[in-house]
Amino acid sequence: MVAFVPDSVDGAERLLGDAARAQVAGRERIRLALIDLFLPDGRRLRDIERIAAANLLQRLICTVEDDLRDRIGQRLEARDPVLAAAITAGAVPIAAPMMEQAGLLRDAELVGMVLRRAEEHRLSVALRLAAARMAAIAPEPPLIDLLVEDAEPAIAEAAMAMVVAESRRIDRFQDPVLARTDLPADIQHRLIWRVAACLRRYMIDIGRLDAATADREVGLAAQHLLSGYDESATLEGRAMALALLLRAGGRLTDAVIARALGEGRVALTVAGLALRAGIEFGAAWDMLFDADGSRLAVLLSAIGMEAEAAADILFRCVPSDVDPDTAAARIEAFMMLDRNRADEVLRPWRLEPAFRAAIDELDAGLR
Repeated sequence: MVAFVPDSVDGAERLLGDAARAQVAGRERIRLALIDLFLPDGRRLRDIERIAAANLLQRLICTVEDDLRDRIGQRLEARDPVLAAAITAGAVPIAAPMMEQAGLLRDAELVGMVLRRAEEHRLSVALRLAAARMAAIAPEPPLIDLLVEDAEPAIAEAAMAMVVAESRRIDRFQDPVLARTDLPADIQHRLIWRVAACLRRYMIDIGRLDAATADREVGLAAQHLLSGYDESATLEGRAMALALLLRAGGRLTDAVIARALGEGRVALTVAGLALRAGIEFGAAWDMLFDADGSRLAVLLSAIGMEAEAAADILFRCVPSDVDPDTAAARIEAFMMLDRNRADEVLRPWRLEPAFRAAIDELDAGLR
């Protein structure tokens, strides 16, 4: 074996630096392996979930980066065509590697949204396939088709808007997509500025652009993206708007919510549960996707959902790796719940989210 001999002092320094970084990386790898190794099975991401979430996150960051690159490149083309071409080429990702190295991808709220989208897609696909098989046996017009053709114009319009919002969340290969415009405002704001900071760093360090120009061009591009955001146009916003109209007309019934879930309209299901329970959309979402179904059972009991519809929802939300006996036990436990006690358990979730978070932080700190 031929030993590596640095050809300069700089080379030796780089070698020492690389060795130090490798040591730190090795310790980090062990730390993460320990976390994953000792997580209970129910809390460990399955490989398919990890891959789906990672792909969604990478695509989301790349989409934001591409949008910013295009806008920056257009403005730089006359001043510095070489740098403009490098920025708009997009052959090599700039932001994702920088963000990963800086630890900026470890954003709990962003990761939570990515996992939510992956879970929604998994459940929606499974439910729609089951609904298609059922429709082949007993044809029935889908709920969403009935709502799009509803005699009430506002409901028909809201239903169509929700369908359009849903269509943005699947690509031409039927894979899930998480668009930046479907992120809550604060998460989107944070993500765009982080990607912008990475492009700024690239333009200064690699493109040799002066900092003042880089700041101005990147800042303008980011502000332009943010200015077009409309939170009411997200799928969550569209689903809530439709659910509000149904509730106003006395039509947000147990049967409608159960049917929406059965047909894979997950967002509408969550919106209906949230409105019926008086809790925020995110909280209802977490309960619907509860691993053991306990919070979902409490939610359904608290809103007084009838046994047949509740059993249907609980059964459909059972993860694929849960055995039938466990699923049956979940439904039996729901039947035994006292509605008043379930409503009391749900009460804290009706508080202002910031107030609830502050209570949780205080309780944790005083333990």
